[in-house]
Amino acid sequence: MTDYMAQMLNELMGPQRNSLPGEGGAIDFDHPDVCRDFLVGFCLPEAFRNTKNDIGFCPYPIHDEALKKRYQESNRFGRLGYEEKYFDRLNRMHNEVRRKIEKNEARLVHTRGMSDTHVSAEVYDRKKQDLIEKREILGRRIEGLMEEAEIEGAQGNVAAAQTAVQKADELTKEEEALEHERQRAMTMEEQLTAGNKQMQVCQVCGCFMLTNDAQSRIDDHLSGKLHIAYTRIKEQIDLMVKAKEEKKMMLEKERGRDKDDKDKKHVDRDRKDDRDKDRERDRDRKERDTRRDRSRDKDRRR
Repeated sequence: MTDYMAQMLNELMGPQRNSLPGEGGAIDFDHPDVCRDFLVGFCLPEAFRNTKNDIGFCPYPIHDEALKKRYQESNRFGRLGYEEKYFDRLNRMHNEVRRKIEKNEARLVHTRGMSDTHVSAEVYDRKKQDLIEKREILGRRIEGLMEEAEIEGAQGNVAAAQTAVQKADELTKEEEALEHERQRAMTMEEQLTAGNKQMQVCQVCGCFMLTNDAQSRIDDHLSGKLHIAYTRIKEQIDLMVKAKEEKKMMLEKERGRDKDDKDKKHVDRDRKDDRDKDRERDRDRKERDTRRDRSRDKDRRR
């Protein structure tokens, strides 16, 4: 709860909200509060915020376009390991959604096989009602604990107030799990009672969709935050893979040019050696001819 409030304040007022005038100072891209993922591409927690796959707040409060530009134009770009770690996280999330797609497709095949049998809607109604009642009980307990925390806090009993808040947080997680289970029950009921409405699985985010649904509903799905988040992940992976391949090709070309330069130097050196040898042979020949001419002159004088 405290971390949540601190994160909200950081986003609204900046991470240096508690600094006195003149204490702020300039922040560089390697500051510990800067989101490394944002420097490379985009922040994953921000992309999934308020979706059913919400992964919480980003632990790094600073997401600044100017810092991103400064990093990507610096000579340290690609040398700090940010790209490798980010690429691994993207791949993990992409693989997770691929597994979800396969799982939902298998469920769809199973439910289609069951569609010919009589499945009573009362079973799902009872399950949903049971889950709703459990959530209401948890909700009342959470409200009671939060009231208790306020009272203890007002009386100065900090430890007791924190204990009550922790218990409320634990019950909140249970409440969220029950809501998730209720949503699953509703999804299964919709699938089984759809009649002639055929379902399909979105190949980007893994959600169930109606085949031949109204275009407005399809557009709503495609513009939804969850679908866009997984689209961005795939596009970012493709972009980074392409950049790696281009860098690899560039290095291979540079190595090829270096090899050509070395080969040319060897050829030039060999040619120079050959020219030196030719000069040496010419010099030796001239010396021999000179000695021979001198010898003949001596013979004539005799």
